Amino acid sequence: MGNEKRNIQESEILKREKQLREWFTRDCDSIMRIVDGVDIGWGGTQRWGTARMPPPGDGLHLDIACGYGTFLAQLGWRFPTLKLVGLNIDFSGPHSIIQDLLDHADVRVALSQADARMMPFANCVFDTASCFLGLQDIQIGFGISGVKDTLAEVIRVLRHEGMLTLLENYPSPQYLELINRLPVDIIKTGTYDPNIRWPRDVAERAIHLFADGWVAQTRSKNLSDQRKTYTKVLSEMKTKMERQLADQGYYEPFEPVNLVIVQKTLRNVEEIKNVW
Repeated sequence: MGNEKRNIQESEILKREKQLREWFTRDCDSIMRIVDGVDIGWGGTQRWGTARMPPPGDGLHLDIACGYGTFLAQLGWRFPTLKLVGLNIDFSGPHSIIQDLLDHADVRVALSQADARMMPFANCVFDTASCFLGLQDIQIGFGISGVKDTLAEVIRVLRHEGMLTLLENYPSPQYLELINRLPVDIIKTGTYDPNIRWPRDVAERAIHLFADGWVAQTRSKNLSDQRKTYTKVLSEMKTKMERQLADQGYYEPFEPVNLVIVQKTLRNVEEIKNVW
């Protein structure tokens, strides 16, 4: 019965993903429908990740660096009684679509615009928390110190024994080095390869979009620095693209995603200051 219920839920989530993807890419041409469509579900990564989270019940959940809100949609579908809060440094530009996306996903979320390195929440208020590919964006904008500050903050706002789910493209050694410095117990780990493969026409469009996104995450206001970053990142992506197309006949835009679920062990939140 348990597996049957889970399979029904998976089929329903797949159906909702498809509907949300069709809405999200409704104004795109055929190539951009492929590129932008990845944001909804990330090739199964989001379904895979939420299926491995300990059931959070009806507690208060914080999703950090929530971006468009696609992972919040998955959380709402998987855990409909969960009280969701989405935090992002801005809800402008591309992220201005988040409320419309969540409305179309039929998921209710309280949105908070704030820097994840300085969260506007009291100590120990959230039962659970998550971050889907957000730490890498924080690192682009604020360096590894920004990632450390964010992790310290999420531990601060989690209650004792609260669960934190992280899904990132970090190489495992770097990822686990950061985690091992935190006052947490590692509950579960895993790796998922979205196995996304694109031909040249899709790849060439995608790398320009990705380079633009990288520049945006640097949050630099200097046009000269923006151009330099764009040129550098695009060159690196193009080199990788050409190598993959030559070697295997397709382009893989994303590395496997590493999952780590941890449980907070810290009781005295003041001790978090000494983590790093």
